[in-house]
Amino acid sequence: MTGRDALRARLDTAYKEHPDDDGGPGAESYWRTMQEILGEAEALGDTELLFEARLAYAWALRGKSWKKSSREIFTEWLGLLRQCLLTLRAEPDSICEEHIVLMWNQFTNILDIFIRLYPEPADRVHRLIDELERQCPPSRHEVRYVLDMFRMKIEARKGNVAEAERLWRDLRLRPQPTKHLVQDGSAAGAAAVWERLGRDELAIEALTPVLTGQIPRREDRVFGDYLLMPYLRTGRMDEAVAAHQSTYARTGMKLESIASHLEFCARTGNEERGLDVLHRNLRRLRGTVTTVEAMWTAAAVALLCRRVTERGLDEEWVWSCEEGCECDVAPLHSYAELGGERRWAALEFARKLDEMDGTSYCSEEIMRRLHAQPIVEHLELPAPVGEPAHRLKPRLSPHLAAATTDELRDELARVHELDRRWKRVVHLQRLMQNAFATDERDALMDIRFAHLDELLAYGPTAMRPDLFAAFTTLVRLHDAEPDLLGGERLDRLWTAAPVVLERVLTRATVHAVQIRELIGMLGRHCRPGTTDLHHLRWYAVELEVRCGDVDAARAAWTAFTSLPSCDEYATWSTVWRRTEWWLDLGLDDEVLATVAPALSGKDGEECLIVPYLRAGQEGKAREIHERTFASAESPRQVAAHLEFCALTGDLVRAKEIIRGTLDMFHVYYDDTEFTFDRLRPCAAAVLACRLIAARGLDETWTWPEHECCPAEEGWTYARLATDYRTELKLFAYRWQELTGSDFHVRRMNAIADA
Repeated sequence: MTGRDALRARLDTAYKEHPDDDGGPGAESYWRTMQEILGEAEALGDTELLFEARLAYAWALRGKSWKKSSREIFTEWLGLLRQCLLTLRAEPDSICEEHIVLMWNQFTNILDIFIRLYPEPADRVHRLIDELERQCPPSRHEVRYVLDMFRMKIEARKGNVAEAERLWRDLRLRPQPTKHLVQDGSAAGAAAVWERLGRDELAIEALTPVLTGQIPRREDRVFGDYLLMPYLRTGRMDEAVAAHQSTYARTGMKLESIASHLEFCARTGNEERGLDVLHRNLRRLRGTVTTVEAMWTAAAVALLCRRVTERGLDEEWVWSCEEGCECDVAPLHSYAELGGERRWAALEFARKLDEMDGTSYCSEEIMRRLHAQPIVEHLELPAPVGEPAHRLKPRLSPHLAAATTDELRDELARVHELDRRWKRVVHLQRLMQNAFATDERDALMDIRFAHLDELLAYGPTAMRPDLFAAFTTLVRLHDAEPDLLGGERLDRLWTAAPVVLERVLTRATVHAVQIRELIGMLGRHCRPGTTDLHHLRWYAVELEVRCGDVDAARAAWTAFTSLPSCDEYATWSTVWRRTEWWLDLGLDDEVLATVAPALSGKDGEECLIVPYLRAGQEGKAREIHERTFASAESPRQVAAHLEFCALTGDLVRAKEIIRGTLDMFHVYYDDTEFTFDRLRPCAAAVLACRLIAARGLDETWTWPEHECCPAEEGWTYARLATDYRTELKLFAYRWQELTGSDFHVRRMNAIADA
């Protein structure tokens, strides 16, 4: 056997070992085999075999793990394909048509990956498309069609509706390829593009040929759910319901289909059905958002969870691990927690995508979807297909064998032996999971209270949704059966109440509806002769302040002050706290008239600087500013001094304050660190930085090293103003989502634009 024949035989044998799926079993060994064959083909020098070996190895690279980023793989892949192109140009007659088609197919795979799966900047994608078009012979009409289709998709990703439509209209006039793409899948992809761009009529137009049989449909593919939202938004309710009902329970749905069903349910008053869809597809919804499809789906999950919390339907549920799992993940979740996590994951990915593409389209569109309102308050659906997945009992935890009452109690007794609080929380949640799975109720209450104690022991930033869900569950049980809890447990419950309310009102956590429901349930069970009612009425005021309802806040305050005096709420910190409430509501004159004398010379007085300034007492405001600006640390203090500097034109001092408090302006895209009181310094920073740049005082500086990132050069105050306008929008809108009111969004924007 010649060297060529031997290599040919080895290549044919290797093909039979191809793994079934991308990155599946055998993928790593498969690419290593192809790498060896490529080396032998290069040594042999046979043009045709070398071309084929390059294609085979390039395709096998999908199974290769990378160390830093996917670009390692795709740079190598593109390099191999470019070598194939050079060979084809030099010796076109030596390469068979089958391998030429395979080469172009791989280029189309890379383009699809760069647009959807591992996004590359739009300008890089356009350059690659232009390069391929130059290398593509005019006779290959199908390749040129596909290249223009990808041009359309990258323009759609940027939100360039007019150019995307122009390209699509041109494609509609040309014969659709039978190579390089699957026709029904291509039509579905176009429908998804138009649905996201809000062009519902074009989405329906794109997919109708498949649904009517003009374009052949593969037997195992269903496409009706791609038109769920276009049907709904165009008033074709019967078709929307039929498409949903026939497809929502099927397995193996693509992410875009899952997103369609979740949004459909969220916007038709069918949140319970949405939770069924969510739980049927949980495996697909965990982890970091790394693809365009995952971004849209995460936004749909967040929207559904927002609607669930708005309607008071949130509850604890178990995200079961698979057999053989070795994770250290807590299995109990709430929809408030999931919604917040998916919200920020979608927005973070959208921000990165927009930075790559030089647009703001994705961020704006994701935000719009997160805030979407019902199209129909309640659309009647047929009966569910089988038992709703979110109502099924959880499986036993694969991490824990305990199942009987005695076994659960034994495991509960050894919780204190675990050396870390996180381990104890996880262990307790697994005990609860097993108690749910086996209906073992006797030990469950003890486990619940032990779990509550561990969550309370965390700092105020950590596990707030879990704490709220755990506490609310106990309150609901108590509300349903007031004699259920003994005196000791009742004491523990009421001791936890102000801690829970404090944490969820300070940081974005759960919807105001949920907090109002909790206060209402607790209010039915206040113990005589205690401060229980004081706690509830105090935090009821803060809740209305967060919602921006001045009249409701006043009424809540009147209800609180009607109670007998209580030492706990007569301290300096509580006097200052209610002062902050009225300042948050914009009642500056009222604060000056009632509280200012008591604040004179005390810590916190600087927060009255702007009210004094607006009341015409600039001398008083300036005296406080000069005395306290150098020691400003808290968000409210920094905000007051920045606003004062901006309103009085002392922008040099504003620069000094900003540079001295940069740690405060280093935020994460999540619900953990950005407390409510950070909104105002964020707005004040936008105002000050905008004026600094407008008055010609800008300069370039370096952001100092932070615990999460190295120092970064190239910062300016103009850049900071732009960035913090974005942060202000993101976090103010987060509070709007959780309160249902845009009061504070409008107030913060007014400060930033002063």
